[in-house]
Amino acid sequence: MQTIYSPGAATNISITAQKRLIRPAYAQTQGFPYAAYLDPSLRNSDGSIRVPVSTDTTPLSRSANAFTYDGSIVPGTVMVKNQNSNAVVANGAAGVQPWGLLGQWIGGTFDGLGQNNQISVWMGPDSVYDLLAPAWNDAGLAAKIAAAGAGSQVLLYAGTDGRLSLLTTDGGTAATSSVPVARVIERKSNAALTIQLVI
Repeated sequence: MQTIYSPGAATNISITAQKRLIRPAYAQTQGFPYAAYLDPSLRNSDGSIRVPVSTDTTPLSRSANAFTYDGSIVPGTVMVKNQNSNAVVANGAAGVQPWGLLGQWIGGTFDGLGQNNQISVWMGPDSVYDLLAPAWNDAGLAAKIAAAGAGSQVLLYAGTDGRLSLLTTDGGTAATSSVPVARVIERKSNAALTIQLVI
């Protein structure tokens, strides 16, 4: 359980508890949280978090706002490394190489960074994670899994809002990237998903 402080919290009354949305299941040797720095473009001049929006052209051009929950970028969001080796939210564009999955909340109500720019990015091929909603885009996923049948591989990609998603051609609504990030192990419900990273 991660303790989260509401913005401007001054008393214990404002403390809330939030479950982690990304939980390593098999990552003792397969996966690891890579220490990274948040790209400076994700900070406003006053030091607050600036969520990437559809009109951004740097460090990545975007066609959609990054997904947030209560103003916070969610754990499990696909991150990419920019030319300065800083982490930015994936834009779902074809050819952009995913780096890994964000390990904590950024900005908004559940911000776990404050003025710190150090984040963790989970990565490692074959590492397995349990995700809780809304850490991925569930559009079309249940139908795709049912149509694929037992033993078939369902791949997830970086969506335009940064979350894991099906390709648009697979019934998804956002991902256009040609680089897979993960494969579905089990969709337990619309609130829980087990994935295996392929990056």
